[in-house]
Parts: sequence; structure tokens; C-alpha cells
Amino acid sequence: MKKHVVISGIAALFVVGALLMLAVQIPTQNAVAGGKPKAIRGVQGGRSRASAPEVLTNPKVSKSIAFAVSRPVREIPQKEAPTGPPYEIPNPHPKLNHLMKLARGHAQVADGALQTSSGPLVAATIGLNFLGVGNGFPGYNVPDAPPDANVAIGDTQIVQWVNVQYAVFDKTTGAAQTGFINGNTFWSDLGGSCATKNSGDPIIQWDKTAHVWVVLQNVFSSPYMTCIAVSQTADATGPYFEYAFPRSGLPDYPKLGTFVNGVNNAYFYANNNFNPSFKGVDVCAFERDKILVGDVSASQICFFDDSMGTLFDDSLLPGDQDSTTPTTIGEDEVYMGSIDNFNPGTTIYEYIFHVDFATPSNSTFTGVNGTMPISVATYGLACGGFVACIPQMGSFNNLASLGDRLMYRLAYRSFPDHEAWVVTHSVTSDSGQTGLRWYEFDDFTSSGNPTLGQQGTFAPDTNFRWMGSIAMDNQGDIALGYTESSSAMFPAVYFTGRVAGDPPGEMETEALIVAGTGSQLDTANRWGDYWSMAVDNDGCTFVFTAEYYMQTASFKWSTQIATLKFDSCQSPAATSQSSIFRSLVPGWARTLRSRSIFPAREPTP
Repeated sequence: MKKHVVISGIAALFVVGALLMLAVQIPTQNAVAGGKPKAIRGVQGGRSRASAPEVLTNPKVSKSIAFAVSRPVREIPQKEAPTGPPYEIPNPHPKLNHLMKLARGHAQVADGALQTSSGPLVAATIGLNFLGVGNGFPGYNVPDAPPDANVAIGDTQIVQWVNVQYAVFDKTTGAAQTGFINGNTFWSDLGGSCATKNSGDPIIQWDKTAHVWVVLQNVFSSPYMTCIAVSQTADATGPYFEYAFPRSGLPDYPKLGTFVNGVNNAYFYANNNFNPSFKGVDVCAFERDKILVGDVSASQICFFDDSMGTLFDDSLLPGDQDSTTPTTIGEDEVYMGSIDNFNPGTTIYEYIFHVDFATPSNSTFTGVNGTMPISVATYGLACGGFVACIPQMGSFNNLASLGDRLMYRLAYRSFPDHEAWVVTHSVTSDSGQTGLRWYEFDDFTSSGNPTLGQQGTFAPDTNFRWMGSIAMDNQGDIALGYTESSSAMFPAVYFTGRVAGDPPGEMETEALIVAGTGSQLDTANRWGDYWSMAVDNDGCTFVFTAEYYMQTASFKWSTQIATLKFDSCQSPAATSQSSIFRSLVPGWARTLRSRSIFPAREPTP
């Protein structure tokens, strides 16, 4: 694939300066022949924004390699569950050698956004709170670790998918409408590797504007592929349109986001590409409008991003739309990621995917090689980004934090006067325990250029908090779910949040979802690898899922599913604004806009 690079004179001077400074190098696995490094890092904690970000052009366009109109899922015979001993599903770190190098001689730094005051008890009420797929679920034996638990909420149902099984629940009562269903059973009518491999790393989502379920699962053995499907109705147990699209390498840690802009509506996607070592990032746009009607000609438009050879970009999250109406006509999709290049860090990296299904050659991917940085407060990667450092009560087996990446989802919401994205990752707090750094990015111009609205690090005591997922309701209230542990407590599931009137950058006092009654033993330290905090079409109700243990054991994880709602949220919102701007003094907000820090934007329909 041909790549187009736009590099200004300033950027060239930056590169020369970086070479002279002999800064940290990407590890040898990322080097060219002869051992000379391809990438030199010259800025402590991050990169300066280039005057002209680097751009990928000439995408690869491909059709599906398999297509099927499935039977209703409830009528498909269940495939046999996995047999044999439980196993760990690997999740390689794209920059493991680099992180290990950064850890040598690394001194702990003060967190630049640490919340130092305690707020009131989080002003959200838990509704449903019930057992998901895992240990304790009827007939279920845990086959693997970690669970990769994620969840979505539709018109009448909640669907939870763990690594290789899923189940459907009643949205009103939480009662299971199905038993657990093996992932490869779902793909039975599509056939091929999608129906036989059941590789894991699943994603389940609810398309809020089309009112259908979106399912994605990759194949981790050659021939590599992405299996994606949408339901024909709002019933998760009904029939689906199913597709398989090719991948060039092992498509690890896939993430999906829906973005409806009224012109080039798409399911946007990213995965880390290993073949066998880390080779770069695959970013794709699936042709949503054709997939929704089962058009076999639906295409994917993809870029392979190896950061112009530096392997800087990795673990990208596409924005995932929580608004129930289309965003600004023709607006481009925002991705964020690549936080593992520096420790300590001061940057989140932004990317822009412009897709054009009518003329695919017009599509571009901008921000490559870390050239669209957003400056944030100083943070240290949790556990150095790769070490298992989370303690548990009654166990010498620490848990992994996956602190080298942003955590699913990059939740996007469109308001009448601006757009907002929220995301979180695990960091090391000032006292040495892990905490949750979270951000709200805002855009008042529909320019695809979000700026930092607020940020905070939630680490209110000496317990370890990690593996978060965050989202925003239609009032701008924010909910953050996570797991929590220490040497004096079993891993448990908690949440916190913030509402209007809370000081910017601060969360309220946390609340318990479910207490753990055991610790994890001998499971390769794996935990997670991700949860999801999703939002209902009512704009107010959140649903969250995560893992915990009922007993101290190996490969005996359980999961919990909970819904919660802020007491002040109404549906539909009369006037929706993000939580930071509703908490500012009105005159201050007007002053900020008058100084063009937050330019005015015409209301959208």
C-alpha cells in the first residue's frame, strides 16, 4: 500500500533534534536491518503536535470472503463446549521490550491530575445487579482466562459476551432468556473458521440509530479474519446478516465503534497486527448501510498503519456513538491510543479516519506516527504497563493491569452545542497503588479536533483500582466502572461517577456493585482484558459488566452485570451539556468561548 507523508520543516527539525538528544529508542524488534533504530523519541512524556500531521492514503478495499443470512440464533443447535483443561488466551504487548527498557531506572512521578478531595456518595442508583456468564451461571464451566467481559443494552434485552460464550437477558428483570451459547454456534451458518475456531476477543454492541445488535469476533489462526454480523431485528436471538473479512496478520485486541454521520455511516474498527511480532495497526471502516440490509457487496476500507516504519501507533480505540441521532453531516471518525511510547507520559494521541464509500480512494487516515498529540497531565503507566502488580488477599499471585493502553470504550456523545468523548486508563498514583485516569475531550467546532475538557485520577485510598470503562449520559453525567483489590481484600467490582455541580476533574465517592469472596490463583496473572460501560437508548441508563471470584481458585472467574442511573437524569434530555460545562460558572464558560478557546458552534438538529 502506498503511503503519503506530510512533514513540515518544523517536523524535520524536530527529528534532527531528537537524533541529537539520543532519546529513548523503540526496541530492537522494531529496528531496520543492521540494527539501526527506526524511531527516536525526543520529548519527555510525549510528542509536540506537528504542523502537518502524517497521513495514510490509498486504502485497501475488499469485499467479504464469506456471507450468510443466518437462521434465528435460538433455533441453531448448540455446538459442544470446549473440552480439556482451562487455558490462557494470550494478549501480547505491542511494545513489551520498549516498556521493559523504560522500566529500568524509572522513578515514580507525581500524578498531575490526582483527585485530592472526597465527594459525596456517587449520585447514581443501581437497578439490576445479577450474575453473568461465568462460574455460578447454570451449567457453565470456565474454559479459559481472561473473560473479556463486555455487554450491550437494547430495546428489550441485555447481551453479555465473554471470551467464547454469550447469553441474552431480559432488560427489565435480568432473567436469562438463553443459557450460555458458544461463540462458534453463533457463526454456524456463516461456516468456515468463524464457525470452528471460537478464538475470543468478542465485541457486542447495540446500534442506537438502527436498533440492531452488532457482533464481532476474530479468527486468530491463519487464514486470519474478522467475523461481523448485525441482527435483522431488535431481538438478539433472531436472524443475522453475517460477514467474514480478511486480515493480513493475527488481529489481536480488536475494538469496534459505531459512527453515523448521515453520509458515510460505518462500523469503525482497529486491531493490533502480529505476524508473529507486532507489525502495526489495522484500522478499517465496514460499510454499515449495506451490512444493515444484508447486501453481499458490502466492503471494508482499511489502512495498515505501521507508523511509517516506527511502530509508534498501537492499541487504538475508535469512537463509539452513544447518541441516538446522527452526528454532524459528513463528520469524520476520531480514534485515540498509543499511550505506551513514554513512561511517564503526558500525551494521548488522536487519529482521524475519513471514509468515502462512494469513492474509496478519497479515504484517509490522519495522525499517523503520533503526529496529533493531545497534551494531558503527567501520568505513570500502571504496573509499568506490563508487570502484574495488583495484589489480592490471601494470594501471592498478583494480577495484570494492562496499563499500556486506553481501555474500551472511547465513548462519544453529540450535544446540541458540542461533542464529547470520554475514555480511561490505569495509572500509578502518588502512593504507588494503581488508580484510574479519565478524560473528557470536547469539540465545539465539528472540526475533528477535540481538546481536553477535563481530566482526573481517581485513587482515593491505598487500594488498587484498575481496568476501567467509562461512558456519559445525555445530561453529561459520567459513570466509571472498574475492579478494585488490595492485600486486605478480594478483587471486587465498583463504580463511581460525577454530575453537574461537581468540581471539574473530580469523581464522587465510589459504590460497590459486587464484593469478591475469593482471589485468582495460577491463571497467568490475567485479568480483564477489558470491560464495557454501555448506555441505553433512553440516554440515562448505564449497564456495566466485570469479573470477580466467588472462591479462591484458578480459572473460576464469575462476572456481574449491573445497571445504574443518575438520579437527576431524564429521557429525553431537555438541555444536554457535558458535565464540565454545566459545572462551570456561566460567565466563565462564556468568557472561554469569547476568547476562542471553545469556539461557538451552530446547534445540530
